[in-house]
Amino acid sequence: MLAERAETAVVVERYDRTLVDGHLVRVHQEDLCQVLGLPPTMKYENEGGPGCRQIAQAIRRHSGRPGRDVRTFVRAIALNWIIGGTDAHAKNFSLLIGAGGRASLAPLYDVASLLPYPGHYEPKLKLAMKIGGEARLGYTQARHWTRLARDVGLAASEVLESCASLAAAISGRLPGIVQAARNDGLDHPILNRLEEAILARAEVCRAKVG
Repeated sequence: MLAERAETAVVVERYDRTLVDGHLVRVHQEDLCQVLGLPPTMKYENEGGPGCRQIAQAIRRHSGRPGRDVRTFVRAIALNWIIGGTDAHAKNFSLLIGAGGRASLAPLYDVASLLPYPGHYEPKLKLAMKIGGEARLGYTQARHWTRLARDVGLAASEVLESCASLAAAISGRLPGIVQAARNDGLDHPILNRLEEAILARAEVCRAKVG
């Protein structure tokens, strides 16, 4: 018999499962590589995979709420830019397929920051998808977001404001989220590094697009 020991775990409820008549049923979804007919080996843009333009086009083609979902996708790209999430590739975005083939952008998943890990973050660290032609975190400027806005069919002023408001929201909400994690028993030294690094970078990003 295995010895019992205390472990701290993070349990996340899956969005792609639902109960039907007491049975757990899978909600159909396809990641953006599947949607675009690409193999999983092409999930990164720098390895031949899709970039923001192609994904936005796929969302507009298949989503039942294309404008809303493209805007959500752009905010997801902005979130990863701010927090140093370098693994937001095409397989980490999906479309949920509903009745009659109606599709919508799935909730975000597999979101992680490299910022709190010593030695991992530096300005040339690259995102999985380019922002207006630039993938390096420390080199992305407002002009790149303006190009991305053109690529995805949105107004540049809207995209820049969305980035700035997201950075401000992160600065305002992150301390409370970190404290809630501690209250739930997830008190770990990495939380301090995570909070400090993301708050500092959020201010830098806000200044770039403000």
